[in-house]
Amino acid sequence: MKKLISTQLVKYLEDRNVEHLFGLCGHTNIAVLSELDKSSIKFINVRHEQIASHAADGYARAKKETAVVLSHLGPGLTNAATGVANAALDSIPMVVIAGDVPSHYYGKHPHQEVNLHADGAQYEIYRPFVKRAWRVDRPDLFPEILQKAFQVAESGRPGPVLVSVPMDIFSKEVDTSLFEKLQHHIRVIEKPSLDEETAEQIVKTLAEANRPVIYAGGGVVLADATNELREFVDHMNIPVAHSLMGKGVLPDDHPLTLGMTGFWGTKFINDQTKNADFLFGLGTSFKEADSSSWYPGVTFEIPKTKLIQIDIDSNEIGRNYPVEIGAIADLKRALTALNRVAKRLYPEGIIRNEQLKEDIQTYRKDLRERISDNVNSDAFPMKPERILADVREVLPRDAMITTDVGWNKNGVGQQFPIYTPGSILTPGGFATMGFGSSAALGAKLACQIVLLSLSLATVASVRTLLFWLRQLKRTSQSYGSS
Repeated sequence: MKKLISTQLVKYLEDRNVEHLFGLCGHTNIAVLSELDKSSIKFINVRHEQIASHAADGYARAKKETAVVLSHLGPGLTNAATGVANAALDSIPMVVIAGDVPSHYYGKHPHQEVNLHADGAQYEIYRPFVKRAWRVDRPDLFPEILQKAFQVAESGRPGPVLVSVPMDIFSKEVDTSLFEKLQHHIRVIEKPSLDEETAEQIVKTLAEANRPVIYAGGGVVLADATNELREFVDHMNIPVAHSLMGKGVLPDDHPLTLGMTGFWGTKFINDQTKNADFLFGLGTSFKEADSSSWYPGVTFEIPKTKLIQIDIDSNEIGRNYPVEIGAIADLKRALTALNRVAKRLYPEGIIRNEQLKEDIQTYRKDLRERISDNVNSDAFPMKPERILADVREVLPRDAMITTDVGWNKNGVGQQFPIYTPGSILTPGGFATMGFGSSAALGAKLACQIVLLSLSLATVASVRTLLFWLRQLKRTSQSYGSS
């Protein structure tokens, strides 16, 4: 039996439990939109494709699932590109399905085609930043490509992929057996862990170290490994510094949370990582801002400080600093193995760092005192420190926060406590303006929250901020969280 590609595409997405699809309509994807009208999948129609890709990004982060974007050709594809590139640099899984010109029009320069250097090549626009870009040349190949697209987006280091589909192929029929065959393929690929020998080597090294520091990146959050990290930290008694994207891996009021390093870190935090004898890097790329442009003796002093590094992406092991021990593993599984070994080797845990815990509390108190004048200032325009403090005061611990780019992002990293892992969404690698408000919409859909994801960059005026603060107070009293 044969059915339209568009019909079977929507059915496939339903079978994958896709609930929302982000995008904007155009003549090249009209066949898919027609089928979506009969589907349980909700099409989130926006006014600009960059909003769609940012909203899909926020949705994927909050829901911990692959997001799907439906784009029009040409300007639709390029409009979405900034948000897709942002997701790529932050390792967010996303499948972008883009309409293209009808395949029989290749070489004729039809409406909205990009063909100045090659015919039928719009998919190449995305090649520098997606994990894989496909152009569907035959309708019978589409099911297999679609399956591969989700698998590539989700496996290894997550990221976006592109499937560019000529308009005419959406409206062609293929045998349903081609899609039915996909149902026999596993949806979740098993991820690598640490072998016992490597886990023992890491645990013993950290146990015997004098000044070990864990350096956590956004990969810990993406791997949903924050509970395992906390268990390891509590058992091994090791302080945790983090990158910008690692904000919230450990609650900011945990006694061993140091804070964010780098340009927008503080001397106290940078001194802890700089003076460590062993640094344990987890899911971090040691980016420029986090590493103070890699200047020696500012944030890190490697190789004087010995580096242990675990990441799902082999390209990140030793990219910016030489490693003493390096391992490729899923962080949730790696930390599970490390916890098992640590409890076997040191059943009572490691006792140390009581003085450091006191120093951390003193540092937090001193930081609050240093910024207290601005926090309590009635000056106009309002001081950023007061905005952050007032917003934090009215939000519950698990409120979902998005930031845009500028001091609001850096200030949140430095001064805004995050208490629930994964509740802060920020554009890290690409640092894209426009992310905050759009990602908040996606996160809201993902969490089915009653009201408020607040992007600190979207406050248009002080009066607007004060209005929303009053609304937040009422909402938090009524609903408890957002």
